[in-house]
Amino acid sequence: MNLRDHLDKGIWAVADKAILLVYGFAVIVVVIYVLPETEYAAFALFQSVFLIICVLSDSIFLQPMVKFASEHEAEVEQVLAASFNLYTVVMLVCGIGFALASAPIADLYHSPALGTMLLWLPAALILNIFRGIGIRLLQVSYRIKQIFWIDLAYYGSIIFLTVLFHSLGSFKTGMDFLKFNIIGGVISSTVAIYYGWASFRAMPLLHVPRGEYGKLLTFAKFQAGTSILQTLQQWADVLIVGIYTPPSISLYQVALYSAAKTLYRVFDAVREGATLLIVPVASRMHTAGEKDKLSELVEKMLFVAFAVMVPVSLVLALGAEPLMKLFKYHDKFPGIEPVFEVLILSGFILPLVLVSTNVLIGIGRVKGLFFAMLVATLVFFVLNRLLVPDMHSVGAALAVLISTGIMGILTFIDMRRELSISARGVARSIKNLKSS
Repeated sequence: MNLRDHLDKGIWAVADKAILLVYGFAVIVVVIYVLPETEYAAFALFQSVFLIICVLSDSIFLQPMVKFASEHEAEVEQVLAASFNLYTVVMLVCGIGFALASAPIADLYHSPALGTMLLWLPAALILNIFRGIGIRLLQVSYRIKQIFWIDLAYYGSIIFLTVLFHSLGSFKTGMDFLKFNIIGGVISSTVAIYYGWASFRAMPLLHVPRGEYGKLLTFAKFQAGTSILQTLQQWADVLIVGIYTPPSISLYQVALYSAAKTLYRVFDAVREGATLLIVPVASRMHTAGEKDKLSELVEKMLFVAFAVMVPVSLVLALGAEPLMKLFKYHDKFPGIEPVFEVLILSGFILPLVLVSTNVLIGIGRVKGLFFAMLVATLVFFVLNRLLVPDMHSVGAALAVLISTGIMGILTFIDMRRELSISARGVARSIKNLKSS
């Protein structure tokens, strides 16, 4: 299987995720530095809730849509309509639920600003619905270039508004940044509707065959559990830090940990890019019975991922102190360096997680993925409970590192039960990569 066959898609995927890196850089340079710790902490907590809802809804209802639409192109409109209905209902219910619970949640984190932001959560979710669905719809047909423009509309508008209002002296609160994000959601959803208009218009929203819902929900039986566990691992740590640290320092620790993790989220761009490319490719090749070719492709992807991410992780870990001084975090958040160092070391095992989890989703081995994720998530929460009260943000970072390692090992073992993957084959990829 030649990597060159997917090179153009890979280039656009890299460009797409480069936008996320630029957005992250803008957050690092402007948002975290300008906002007071309490305001940034409030937005970080809100963002965790927002992303947990979005990522869960996407992985439970939209990723299965990508799989089924990739395998049965004639049923795209029906599958899309079923996913659209389920996704929209869940987003609305979750948004309204958190808005109604805004007061007790604000009390839990000692943050009135968080309570105000949660009242805006339903609007933020609704205005991002077409963006989320549009991206997955375009993923089915490998229209990565159009996905790039949707993300550029989202992140680009947020960056523009942030820089503009900061220069005007009008960017002072987390609520200001939330409004920029909502506007970005409106603009990017409009672009998504433009690119996917033909499919959106053809959706039989009120006439979805019952079998389409059944097919999606059957697949989601284990997918839902896996998605919940994975999402909690990825986004709940900020919320956990705020709960397990003493009230007098909880918002400061949330801000410190979130600042360190914003730098670490360079890997999230890689994670999302891998999902865009690997799931539909693995699904189609597995359905076509091309296991040998898929095994060869996976070995090459593993080699490339390790060859890139391990050196980058090592350099970032060794350069943590000068990096924090560069972004002026060293004085604003004393003690941030060890948190970042521990988080970034997960890059040594992350390639295994990225490739294995997406391949397992693509080939439909969601049951094995669920049990691997269950073990890793239990370890994640136990370690957070044991380490965060005394070690604060460093303890949360250690929980991420160790649970990521466990996840990588278990998913790789499960992937090998289906495909002929070996360490020797991964190493051999360096010899024949040129022919790809």
